[in-house]
Amino acid sequence: MNIEDAIEKVAAECPLHPAIKIPQRCSLNNVHYKTISFETLRNYVGKLSTHLFGQGVARGDRVLVMVPPGKDLLVLIFSLLSIEAIPIIIDPGMGVRNFLKCAKKTQPSVLVGCPKVRCLLPFLSLSVKTLRKKIILTRSLKKQLETKGFICNLQKNYNLDNPAAILFTSGSTGYPKGALYTYRQLNAQVEALQKAFNFQPGEVDLPLLPVFSLFNPILKMTTVVPEMDPSHPSALNPAYIVEAIHRCHVTNSFGSPRLWTCIADYCESKQMMLPSLKRVFLAGAPVHPLLLKRVQNLLPNGEVYTPYGATEVLPVACISAKEVMEETYAQTLQGNGTCVGFPLSNVRIRIIPVTELPLTTLPDSLPIHSIGEIIVQTSYVSEAYVNDLHATEKAKIVADGIVWHRMGDLGYLDERGRLWFCGRKAECVVTSSGKTYYTECCEAIFNACPEVFRSALISYRQGNITSPAVVIEPKIMPKRRKDKKILLDRIQQWSRQCVPTYEIEKFFLYEKFPVDVRHNAKIHRLKLARYFQKF
Repeated sequence: MNIEDAIEKVAAECPLHPAIKIPQRCSLNNVHYKTISFETLRNYVGKLSTHLFGQGVARGDRVLVMVPPGKDLLVLIFSLLSIEAIPIIIDPGMGVRNFLKCAKKTQPSVLVGCPKVRCLLPFLSLSVKTLRKKIILTRSLKKQLETKGFICNLQKNYNLDNPAAILFTSGSTGYPKGALYTYRQLNAQVEALQKAFNFQPGEVDLPLLPVFSLFNPILKMTTVVPEMDPSHPSALNPAYIVEAIHRCHVTNSFGSPRLWTCIADYCESKQMMLPSLKRVFLAGAPVHPLLLKRVQNLLPNGEVYTPYGATEVLPVACISAKEVMEETYAQTLQGNGTCVGFPLSNVRIRIIPVTELPLTTLPDSLPIHSIGEIIVQTSYVSEAYVNDLHATEKAKIVADGIVWHRMGDLGYLDERGRLWFCGRKAECVVTSSGKTYYTECCEAIFNACPEVFRSALISYRQGNITSPAVVIEPKIMPKRRKDKKILLDRIQQWSRQCVPTYEIEKFFLYEKFPVDVRHNAKIHRLKLARYFQKF
């Protein structure tokens, strides 16, 4: 696997095979797909990389990428890799302020963007002093390159340990950080995905998280561009997604639990199945086992998986819907956390004592079934954050020259070696008496309540006393105060069923939880805690 020359190799082996399918909707019920072959994709990459090189983009330049998902993103990323420039990929949905902070942190020297970014250029110029070049991919420039552009054979001198890309975290429990990847780490990541899931040449992928489309050309998979706004995924129209799956014979898809809840709702209402799908990956936030079951029921010829990992290291572990329903769901309902499966081959997981301090030596592992901090080591761990020494020191442990990543998650290993997730370290609740409550252990109990859409464990402070509280987003919010009290009483009675939630006394209702934009699924529990602190 060599991500830097993947397009060249695939175009040589299967030049006419579809690389990208782009939806072009004429009306509500009329869409057709423009198909771009791997040979054409290679030509686009060659022409754009030649143009960028001619504009002064050089090896080692950090390039801020601001183009929408689909053909333009794939062409630009592989063009930058071919000239050994370093693409900086920042989630467009994190908001302008956070975006500018991320851009400033990485100190890019070049910006390549679509025409829409022109409105941001004055702010970028003020915030990012290192920018020396701004290239706008206008329609006329792209047409000129496609019809009249030429390709130079640029000299390549890849060092696998050179920086290849900077990928930003979502910042759901802190602030976004830029994980720095080398070519060696990206290649190892692709190899791990291939080994774990056995993707076959000619498969068709519909990525509901755009960054995952970047691996498709290396795996000889066709990318279907989804009809959705990546900066507002909650506005997804499930009918368009299902239509694309059927029309393009999609075999593979990755998306958040929230997006697949919308798709499952639509399919069930229309009594539709998704027979072409071989795999659906649900990730980005904890996945309710009942959602796994619902999506699995839509796949007569496929499997549903929940991979576990992070921007800094993915994949770490994986479990199928079948294993969850048959073996682990009952334990989840009792407050034992969520099983995320066995570690992938070449992945080492260790559970260590919880601490907020940086670690310079590798702590001993805790015994099985002991909840602690999850740390991970593998060949594709991102070893540092860009220009953020403090965050790097807190998140990385270097032992004998080997880098371990602290996931920021809490969990434990069972007697079979499977990893169980109990929640984010920053979101667990430690009471004044020293008792610890874990989000994933407590919320799974409440989420099984028929009236509950989702729940959030928060830390509640009254004077010097800290105690746990649970915020409920009901499936239907009661209108009258009397009905709200009846629902809260019902929730409190429900909490008495299990040991992890038995002593929780404080409950609130909230109509619509704040969630991350990237996955539209990660609950901002810390925001909820700040909001309810005044009650």
